Amino acid sequence: MKKRKKKVWKILVPVAVVLVIVLVVSGMVNGGNAGVGVYTASVVKGDIRSELSTSGTVKAEDTTTYFAPANGKIAGVQIEQGDVVKSGDMLVCFDEETLAYAQKQSQLERQISNADYTATVQDYQKQKDKLATAEAEIAAYEMQVDMYEQHIEDLTNGITDVNALKKADLYADLYSVEKAINTYDLAMQTPNEDTDMDELMRKKTEKQNEMLKIQNELNLLADYKTDYGWEDLLTQAKKDLADCQEKLQEAKNDKTSAEAAMLNDNKITGYQLTQEKTKLATQDTERKYAAALNGIVAEFDGVVTSLNAVTGATIQEGTQLLVLESYEEICVEFQASKYDLEDLKVGQKAIIDVSGKEYEGTVSKINKMAQPNSSGIPMVGARVHIENPDENIFLGIEAKITVITAEEEGVLLLPVEAVNIDNTGSFCFIIENGILTKKYITTGISSLEQIQVLEGMTEGDEVVTSGYMGMDIEEGMAVTVMPDMTAVAETMTMEETNVEDASKEEATTEAMTTAE
Repeated sequence: MKKRKKKVWKILVPVAVVLVIVLVVSGMVNGGNAGVGVYTASVVKGDIRSELSTSGTVKAEDTTTYFAPANGKIAGVQIEQGDVVKSGDMLVCFDEETLAYAQKQSQLERQISNADYTATVQDYQKQKDKLATAEAEIAAYEMQVDMYEQHIEDLTNGITDVNALKKADLYADLYSVEKAINTYDLAMQTPNEDTDMDELMRKKTEKQNEMLKIQNELNLLADYKTDYGWEDLLTQAKKDLADCQEKLQEAKNDKTSAEAAMLNDNKITGYQLTQEKTKLATQDTERKYAAALNGIVAEFDGVVTSLNAVTGATIQEGTQLLVLESYEEICVEFQASKYDLEDLKVGQKAIIDVSGKEYEGTVSKINKMAQPNSSGIPMVGARVHIENPDENIFLGIEAKITVITAEEEGVLLLPVEAVNIDNTGSFCFIIENGILTKKYITTGISSLEQIQVLEGMTEGDEVVTSGYMGMDIEEGMAVTVMPDMTAVAETMTMEETNVEDASKEEATTEAMTTAE
């Protein structure tokens, strides 16, 4: 009998529920006062969290690309693409002999540059000194020339004998011609690549003929002599003047030569700057070769994600060798739409799912420039930093992201389906005396199931969520609240559980009685 009672209970409860629904629907169909059936929900207090769900790619935040520090030859590659390395591990080493040879060349180039610069400066100083000496000699010889010319003028004015004057002039001319012949002889005895021997011989012959002519004229005046020897004094004065003029011309030639050979201040400054530039370049080159001798060493723990280095290859400075990405500083990069950006902010917490394992994260970066995706839709790149990475994370795989964009605790909440929008704003349908009425509200954050109510509702208020069987509803309709099938099902489950417990208890009692 007791077992039969349990079966009867299981049958009676669902039958009662069905009868209730039938009565309500019957009233709606027959035009009774029941009105359109609607489902309702209560305004409750609780916690709500707004989330942004998307997916992205696991990437390293700290990435270093290694380049060849100098020209050289790769002696060995210690890793392969995909290898995990530790900070300080040797990745690529270079041929020391090749580096030493290149470094020696660099040092020699610097020494040559230093020697050229030193020679240039020394020659500049030499020409500068030569110019200063020539200018001083020119000033002194010009003064002596003036003195000799005045002396000759005084002597000439004191001699009234024409023959004496002529004899003095001839001796002075003879002296000058003899000096010219000696100059030509010296040039022919010490020739250089520019010496024209024929031209020198021609000029020497002309001077020799001129000397013979002067000597013939002097022979005619050989017996002529003044009483006081004025012609001798005049002759010596003219010889001295000729010597002084010659030295003056030599000084002027030295000045011209020094000026032509000497660099101006701007050029010598340019040479100095070039020397400094060469020095810096050489120091930089030597530093690079010294770095190459140490090889390419990992700066942090990470994964080799790209490898171009090949053992035995000759490389140029700046050649990309490998890419190392950290597995300690890891993030997930994803694309955000313009709608996502309304709620997405740097610093928001996130939950990352990588291969079924969850990790904590924080939004660390949102780019300031959008780029079109494969569908042509502008998307903005963003990044979530993983706070607690471990060895189960692999670079390059997909990860699911849930960004917590907002959270509220102890606030009024409504089901999302209870909130409607019109031109005035957000509203809910409430039932007043069996009639649907709009109640405008102010909403806050929302989740997939609930939405926060800021104004317009109080805890416990009943709102309409939908019409029976999806029927359209509008303000002013007569409605009837449908039973909450979920609550009925829960009640049935609880009652069934109670009946089963009672049956077990009765069975136990009966068994104990029989045993006695």
